[in-house]
Amino acid sequence: MSKLSENLWFRRFRALINRHLGPSSLPGEGIQYWRERIFHYFSLAVIFFGVALYLYYGLFFLLAGEYVFLVFLTAIFISSMLVLSLRKIPLKFKVGWVLFMLYLTGAFLLFSGPHTNIAMLFLFACSIMAVTMSGALTGIWYTIIHIITLFAAGFYWHSGYFMHLDPPDISLHTYINISILFVVLNIVTLAPLMSLLNGLMFSIKKELRYQRILHGEQADLVRARQKAEESDKLKSAFLSNMSHEIRTPMNAILGFSNLLANKTISGNEKLEFIDLIRHNANNLMSLVEDIIEISKIESGQFEIRNAPCHLNSLLNEVKELFEEELFRRGTNSVKIYLKEGLSDTKLQILTDGERLKKVLSNLVGNAIKFTDKGYVEFGYDLNSKHELQFHVTDTGIGLPEGTEDLIFNRFYKCSNNDDKLYGGTGIGLTIAKHLVRYLGGEIWVAPKASVGTTFCFTIPFQKIVAPTSEKIKLWPSDSINWEDKIFLIAEDEEDNFRYLEVVLSLFNAQIIWARDGREAVDIVSKRDDIDLILMDIKMPKMDGYSATKNIRKISPRIPIIAQTAYAMPEEKAKAMQAGCNKYITKPINYNDLIELISHYAASKKEVLR
Repeated sequence: MSKLSENLWFRRFRALINRHLGPSSLPGEGIQYWRERIFHYFSLAVIFFGVALYLYYGLFFLLAGEYVFLVFLTAIFISSMLVLSLRKIPLKFKVGWVLFMLYLTGAFLLFSGPHTNIAMLFLFACSIMAVTMSGALTGIWYTIIHIITLFAAGFYWHSGYFMHLDPPDISLHTYINISILFVVLNIVTLAPLMSLLNGLMFSIKKELRYQRILHGEQADLVRARQKAEESDKLKSAFLSNMSHEIRTPMNAILGFSNLLANKTISGNEKLEFIDLIRHNANNLMSLVEDIIEISKIESGQFEIRNAPCHLNSLLNEVKELFEEELFRRGTNSVKIYLKEGLSDTKLQILTDGERLKKVLSNLVGNAIKFTDKGYVEFGYDLNSKHELQFHVTDTGIGLPEGTEDLIFNRFYKCSNNDDKLYGGTGIGLTIAKHLVRYLGGEIWVAPKASVGTTFCFTIPFQKIVAPTSEKIKLWPSDSINWEDKIFLIAEDEEDNFRYLEVVLSLFNAQIIWARDGREAVDIVSKRDDIDLILMDIKMPKMDGYSATKNIRKISPRIPIIAQTAYAMPEEKAKAMQAGCNKYITKPINYNDLIELISHYAASKKEVLR
C-alpha cells in the first residue's frame, strides 16, 4: 500500500513539474520543439541545483553578515523561479533571462571571493545553453564575453590596484592555468556541439521541407480529386442538358417536317411550320458551333484574326437579330436599347469582328433569356485606359450571391427562379470569357444592383482611318437569270448537291456535278465554258484544297467559292490561300448563296442593262 502511495505521489509531483515547466507548445516537429524539451530538463536542473546553491550561499552570506550579497542572491533566485514557472512567458525570453542569470551568477562568484571553480561552472553552463538554445553565434558571443570576464576578474584580484580584505583563493599562476583550461574546454566542447546542432537543424529543416512539399502535393491531389469529381458531375449534368437542348429543336424539326406532308394542312400553316423548322435549325446550328468553339479553345487550336470591323454596324446587327427574335416570340414586355459611345457611324476598329459579335450575342441572348419584363441595354464607351468598354445590362432575375465568378466556369448554370426552367448548355459565358481574353480584354460582372445584372468587358481600341468600302450591290431575285451560265458543283454528298441544284435551277443555271476533287479537276481541264465552281472542301480521292490548287494551274481566273462544314476562321484562311475567291459555311443560307454567286456571275438580264 505504501509503495503504491509513493508511486502516486511521485506521479503527481512529476505531473506538477511537467505542467509548470514543460514545453510551452504541444509536441510537434522541428528544432523549436526539441529546444523546448531541452530547456524543460535544463530548467529542472537549474531549479534543483539553484535551491541547493541558494541555501548554501544564502547561509554563508547570512553568517558572514554580507546582507547586500544575500539580497542580490535572493533576487536572482526568485526572479529565475518566477520566469521558469510561468507558462505564458515566451521561450525566447525565458532562455535570454536564464542565460543572463547564469552569466551574472558566475561573474558575481568570480569577483566575490574564493568561488572560482563554481563560478567557471556557471559560465560553462551558460556557454553550453547559449549554443543549444540560441545557436552557434550566440554561443560564440558568450564565450568571448566569458574570456573578457575572466581577464577582468584576474586583473581585479592579482593586479595590486585593488585592496582586498581576504586574499584570493588561488595564485595568479593557478588562475591563469584554470582560465586557459576553461577556454580550451569551452572551445573543445562547443565546436562539435555546434557542428552536431547545425547538422540536426539542417536535417530537420530538410525533413520539414520535404513534409511541406508532401503536404502541398497531398493538398493538390485532394483539390484535383475534388475538382475532378465536380467536373464529372458538371459533365454529367452537361450531357444530360445537352441531350435536352439537342432533342428539343430536333423534335420541332422532325415533327413539323412530317406535318408538311399532310395534305390537310393549309398553306399559311405550312409557311408557319417552315419558319419554325428554320428557327429550330438555327438554334441547333448555334449549339453545334458553341461545342466546336469550346473544343477549339480547350485544345489550344484557337486563333484570333484581326481585320477592319465596322463597330456600330456590328452592334446594330446584334440589335436587329434579337429584335427579330422577340418579335417572332410575340414578346412585347422586353425592349432592347443600344448605346453607341462614339457617334461616328463609319467607325472602324481592328479586331476579330466575328468573335466580338459572338461575345455580344451570348451576353445579350442570356440577358433576354433571364428577363421576363423590362429592358436589355447594351453598348460601349471609351474608358480612361483608352479601351472600348462594353456593357450588357438587364432588368431580369439577377445572379445568386457569390456566383459572380462561378458563372464563367464551363457547364455551370445558376438561376434565382425555381418556378421557371431556363434553357442553355452552360458554356456560353465560358466561351465569352475566353474570346474576350483572346481579343486582349477582360470580362467581369458589375457590382450587384437592386434589379438585374450587368456584364462588362473590354477590348483594345485600335481605330482605323480608311475610306469606307462600297457595299456589294444586291440583285433582286426576280431580275436574276443564269440560263447562259454553267456552274460546276464539286460535292460528294448527294443531298447537299440536290439542295444546290434546286436553288440554282430556280434561276435557270446549267449544273455539272463532280463527286470528288479529282473529277472536278478533270472536268475543268476538258471544258473552258464553266462560269463558276462551288467547291466542297472535304471530299474523297482529292480534297477541295488540292483540287482548287490544281484548277488554278489550269484556269487562274475562274471564280471558286468554297462551301464546307468547316466553320473556323483558320479553315477560311486556308481555303483562300489555296486559291478560292470566297467562302460560304454550311448550312448554306439561300439568300447568302444567291447574293454571293451574283457578285461573280452577272445574270443575262444584268448584262443587257
